Amino acid sequence: MSPDIPVSRGIIARLDVWLSILASPFLPLVRIPGEGGRFHWEFPDKRPETLMVGKAVRMVSGIKAALLLADRGFTTECASLLRMVSEFSQEIISVGEGLIEGRLTEPQECFVRQYFAPFARSPEEFEERERERYVSREELFKAHYRLGAKAQVDADRLRQLSRFLNYAFDKYVHGAYITAMELYDVSENKFVLNGHEAERPRAVVRTAVAGKLHEVISALEIMGSFSDNADLRRELTEARRILDASGEY
Repeated sequence: MSPDIPVSRGIIARLDVWLSILASPFLPLVRIPGEGGRFHWEFPDKRPETLMVGKAVRMVSGIKAALLLADRGFTTECASLLRMVSEFSQEIISVGEGLIEGRLTEPQECFVRQYFAPFARSPEEFEERERERYVSREELFKAHYRLGAKAQVDADRLRQLSRFLNYAFDKYVHGAYITAMELYDVSENKFVLNGHEAERPRAVVRTAVAGKLHEVISALEIMGSFSDNADLRRELTEARRILDASGEY
């Protein structure tokens, strides 16, 4: 196991530039006034493309934060954040598949609509909102299987591996028993609450960061396929190729 991930670090350092290019056609945001002089920002257009940008903002910010946590030895927190990063990338790819096909499926359309739904402003409004069924992860992930089938990838194996990885990372998000046990230091007979000092656990989660970075790049590639910027598309494809060859995950 490599103690560091220099290739992944170099790619993560470029994410800001790539995302800025992808987001630029949809900026500036619109200032929406609220009560009491408050306000919030929104995209001028609420459509699948801007959903992907919004998810990508959180995805890129998330993997940068995950690397910081890995370097500080906060291994379980890093894994929790990586699960979120993976979710965002999968959602981007799912919506992107609909755009590639030229039409969104009913779950994809519903997902876009729910994403842009106004934030509940009262407990009563929230209760009403809770009665709506949200699009499930499985429904969205069908787009991945369709993409995989077109690329002649074993869809059943893809489903199996994806569900297992999500299952494992979900344990960190929900604070599963096994994840707390990872923070026990037998030499000190106590739990590690300020980050692992040992290099091995840090190296393990850095490897996970590199693996999730592949998902991030794949999501940005999907977004880039709708861009007129040929240089950007080449950079993203080359970044994925270099990461695949690095052996860092």
